Amino acid sequence: MSDRHLQLAIFHLNDMCVGVQEDMDGYLPTASLEKMPGVEAIFAWLRRRGVRICLLSDFNRADTILLLDRLQWSVEEDGIVQEVITDQLCKDNPVRMAQENAGLQNPRFSFTAVDTPRLLHLASQAHVHFNVAVCNGRHAYNELAVAPHHAMLDSLLQLPNFLLEHLPEAEVGNQLHAMAGRRLLPKLRLPRPLSRR
Repeated sequence: MSDRHLQLAIFHLNDMCVGVQEDMDGYLPTASLEKMPGVEAIFAWLRRRGVRICLLSDFNRADTILLLDRLQWSVEEDGIVQEVITDQLCKDNPVRMAQENAGLQNPRFSFTAVDTPRLLHLASQAHVHFNVAVCNGRHAYNELAVAPHHAMLDSLLQLPNFLLEHLPEAEVGNQLHAMAGRRLLPKLRLPRPLSRR
C-alpha cells in the first residue's frame, strides 16, 4: 500500500479513537481518558505508508485541542495526526471537508473508519474508497449494519489486516505489468458492493 492507492484516512475521534469517562464530556481537563487499544500503532502504520490522518471531533475547537493535548497527539505534518475537523456534527459533510482540505484529486484516495450511522452515510456521499463501520463506539451493531458500508469490523485493531487484504500488493502488480512491458498500477478491489439496506 502506498499513497498511490490511499492518501487519506478519516477516523471518528470520539468513542472510536478515545473514550471519555461517562458523563464527563463537559469536564475534559479532569475526565479520565481511554485510548482505544492499538489506535496510535494504527496511525503510525498508516503514516509509514504515506497516508494522512484526519480526525472528526464532536467537540468544539478548544475542547478538541485540550483532548489532543492530554493524549499527547500533535496535529502537524510530522505529527500523529495531520488534520482535525472540530464540531463535525454541525458540518454538512465533514468527510467531504476532510477530502477537500487534504487536496485530494479523487475522493477514492480516501477511506473512513467510523462508528456512527450518520458518518457512514456521509462517507458514502463523499465517495470514499472504503467505508468501514467499526463497532466499538456507542452505536450498536444493528444500527451500523443498516447504514451504507463496505465492511464492518469489531475493533479498530482489525483495520490493517482489512486494508492489506483488499489493497493490491505493489510488488505483485508491478511484476505482472513489467512482464507485459509496462508499469501500471493495479486496480483497487472492493471487498463487496456497498451495503444499502
